[in-house]
Amino acid sequence: MPTKLSKALITDPTKVELKSAGELKIKYGTTIRLGVEVTSVDLNKKQVTLDGGKDTLSYETLVLATGGTPRRLPVEGAHLENVYTFRGIPDAQNVEAAAQEGKRLVVVGSSFISMEIVVAVSKKKLASIDVIGMESRPFEAILGKDVGAGLQKYHESQGVKFHMESKVEKIIPQEDNPNLAAGVVVNGVTIPADFVIMGVGVAPATEYIKGSGIELEKDGGIKVDKYLRVQSGPDQENVYAVGDIAVYPQITGAYSRIEHWNVAGNHGRAIGKTISGSPQEFVKVPVFWSAQGQQLRYCGVGHGYDDIFISGDPGELKFIAYYGKEGKIVAVASMQNDPVVSKASELLRLGLMPSLEEVKGGKGPWKGKAKATDEDFEDLDPTITYRHLHSQNLGVRDPLRVIALCDSDAFYAACEMVRLGTDKNTPLVVLQWDAMIAINYPARKFGITRLKKYDLRELQKKHPELKIVHVATYKEGEKEPGYWDDVDTKTHKVGLTTEKLSPESLKIAAKFKEYLPRVEMEKASIDEAFFDFSKRVREVILERYPYLAQVPPDAPNGVDTPLPPPPVFSWDDIKHAVVIPINPSLPEVDQTDGITSTTSTKDDDEMPKTWHDIALSIGAELMGEARRQVYEQLGYSTSAGIARNKFLAKLTASYKKPNNQSILRNAAIPNYLRPLPFQKIRFLGGKLGTAIAKEFEVATVGDLLSISLDDMQRKFGEESIWIYEVLRGVDRSEVKEKKSTLNKSMLASKNLPQPITNASEGFQWIRVLAAELALRLNEAREISPNLWPKSIVLRARRGYNAGHSKQAAFPFTPEVTVDTVAAAANTLWKELVGTDLAMKVTSVSLAFSGIEGAEAGQRSIEGFFKTDQPTKRQREEDDDDDIRRISLDDDIPDEDCDLPDKVQAAGQLPHPPPFSFDCARCGKKLSIPTLETSPLDGEEQLVALRLEHDDFHFAQDLAKESFGGSVISGPSISGPTKHALKPSSKSSPKKKKRRKEEPTRSIEQFFRRS
Repeated sequence: MPTKLSKALITDPTKVELKSAGELKIKYGTTIRLGVEVTSVDLNKKQVTLDGGKDTLSYETLVLATGGTPRRLPVEGAHLENVYTFRGIPDAQNVEAAAQEGKRLVVVGSSFISMEIVVAVSKKKLASIDVIGMESRPFEAILGKDVGAGLQKYHESQGVKFHMESKVEKIIPQEDNPNLAAGVVVNGVTIPADFVIMGVGVAPATEYIKGSGIELEKDGGIKVDKYLRVQSGPDQENVYAVGDIAVYPQITGAYSRIEHWNVAGNHGRAIGKTISGSPQEFVKVPVFWSAQGQQLRYCGVGHGYDDIFISGDPGELKFIAYYGKEGKIVAVASMQNDPVVSKASELLRLGLMPSLEEVKGGKGPWKGKAKATDEDFEDLDPTITYRHLHSQNLGVRDPLRVIALCDSDAFYAACEMVRLGTDKNTPLVVLQWDAMIAINYPARKFGITRLKKYDLRELQKKHPELKIVHVATYKEGEKEPGYWDDVDTKTHKVGLTTEKLSPESLKIAAKFKEYLPRVEMEKASIDEAFFDFSKRVREVILERYPYLAQVPPDAPNGVDTPLPPPPVFSWDDIKHAVVIPINPSLPEVDQTDGITSTTSTKDDDEMPKTWHDIALSIGAELMGEARRQVYEQLGYSTSAGIARNKFLAKLTASYKKPNNQSILRNAAIPNYLRPLPFQKIRFLGGKLGTAIAKEFEVATVGDLLSISLDDMQRKFGEESIWIYEVLRGVDRSEVKEKKSTLNKSMLASKNLPQPITNASEGFQWIRVLAAELALRLNEAREISPNLWPKSIVLRARRGYNAGHSKQAAFPFTPEVTVDTVAAAANTLWKELVGTDLAMKVTSVSLAFSGIEGAEAGQRSIEGFFKTDQPTKRQREEDDDDDIRRISLDDDIPDEDCDLPDKVQAAGQLPHPPPFSFDCARCGKKLSIPTLETSPLDGEEQLVALRLEHDDFHFAQDLAKESFGGSVISGPSISGPTKHALKPSSKSSPKKKKRRKEEPTRSIEQFFRRS
């Protein structure tokens, strides 16, 4: 765990726990006991003693996984209060609290934990960071002097000062507070410090083992066999040791102790299989990584290496280092050369790694970088012929394809800036009640984020130039939402954000269409759109280079003859565009958006250009001019990404923001994708990404490139081919203009801060909801005048009891008014709740469903208002007393939580609180993910889960009525979506038979709503 903490200073325990105590208890019957200490182990009696004899536990199988204890130097002042070691969450919290702007830090130790902490705190604007090391270079013992020198160069460029070949003499206290350190004395010189971190290694936490009969190694570790069974003591069959304390056999036959959480986790998996009856030898090669400006990756056991060969330049943080011992390669380290290390670990495991002399002589353990790139990525430099240039419809396989994704910068905040007429440099944030929902880029420079709650007065005092705006709200008696000074959840309702954004979004879309004729445009969301420039780019190429208009008479292959070499041009000629480098150097982090970009090397612009580069440059010119017009005429800045397909264009759009555009050449795709954390790719986060990361033990795209398609499909089903392809930059989805953006339903809802306790109180909220629906329907009718809803639906809910609804045909009137909608809704309210004087309604929603429209000249709108015969479900609902009237006296029934038999038998939690429930609609059992909180907290979580799941079914009902079909969850052909229409049997891929012992998981399960 310390390596995970040191990489990011994680202070929240829930962020590092693999499973919660509640999940372990419910799913596996495992009891976690916190706050106790194991003080001894009796292997003869098979007992573990806790807290010096206060309690004992008996066992059949014992796993020793106690990790390590941080060391402190035996010097004066080592135990002062602000001298920290680093092992757990409390240590991370101490460092996080101490690392305030302007403070001075001294780090003792120059290896991985120490230097990862340095990276983590380097962004906190400390006054100074001093690192003290005994070696001549940081990391020297493991990585060698040359690699250490390269890493030291990087850290020095970030302002870190090194004191190498030095020894700490003592740590001196402050004069006014002898409990706090004031400085560290090194070589007779005092380095001032506001806090000190000691990263000088750990000792195996095995004190409690002494006297048990188990022999400890010199460093305190425990020697184990290939199954990780302890090799000494009275019981060598049922006692295992894992992680930092285990001295286990490597593939070379030597024994080593590896201090890394990844190794410990793999130890646990192997032991689990052995204990369960399927003995498994531990043969994995140790692999770890570290963030040091770039990702440093390492595999093998290089301790005691006697030779090293380096390919590349550690000073540029781009190299491969081979560590040899007696002529054999025993470890490999690399930076910016994925997936070298993952491949090397497998070669080491299989005993297929070449000798160090062979590598020095040019025989690499893989086929070379260029060849590997060709294997992993297809069509980076395709041959482009006259046929390609003159064809009009090559579709997604067009080698001259140019796709752009244009994204409005901080759109919600930008809409408010345009409305208010504020200057583009004015910092502005948008509130919804107490939550900050939008922040423009000037405000982000203050470090303001949506993840943090602020005292608005203090924020305004600290940044007087900051403009704070609350979203528009509906107020009783008003026909339209407005901006009020006295916003209150008790009297106001927030409308959908689309009400504010949609009109502006339509203006921007119209402007792009005006300035990009003959360019296909697909609205991807309210603030972004895809553009297919392929046809327009061909036209421009033929205009600029007329000699390509005809196939030369002497062309050897006629229309299939390759085009002549492209003309010379410079990327610098394209205004306001960033070209993503083919060979990136050090990363630069855009602090306003958290996006990591890179700087290009000098030879990037000198590399040969291709005709696809010409096509990209033309697309960039067209996109840039259209963006400029949108900014000058409407006031909205945008950012764009330009590449060969939709996936890469969207990924590229975030490269450099705001008000910029980035170009991804084909040649730059491999080095752009390889270091990318794969879970940042759309649809590869969440459950699916977590499952992939655990299954293959990977973190980046480069790591996953070594996974074959067969392995991917065996684990995640036939549909996972889209994962395999998208990791290689392949996306065959088309840019298609949506012919209709008609919403088939509209919903306005309000979760009430104060429940409705009297039937008459409901009318005021119904009028507020009616105002929202009337406004939205009128706005939609401005675009499509023939729109009208078939039905109006009113729904009310009490607590987390099932909601009850009532619907009726919505009468056609020449004009949509609040009075019209409210009158129809009031009738439903009276039918639904009657005249009860004692009720407790906590949520009310009003919706239009079955919204349809006719094209001009087809038929009049009255044709849509024929009353349909009610469905069987509707008749049953209308005949049900509970639908007509909310029963206000019924108690909410308790629902038992099914616990494992072992837990029930043990008498633990005999009457559990209702932390799960069975949905009567879909038959699913839903539960909250943890039971660690108090019963009250659990009930509140369950209430939220019930409400959310109930709303899910209500929304599906509306969708079914609108679309006339069912809605299911699952992946589409081009990638997973949360709601996709069921594909026809023709398009369904045939599934291969799978072995029973290795079931295939469908990728669909990772997108189901639970």
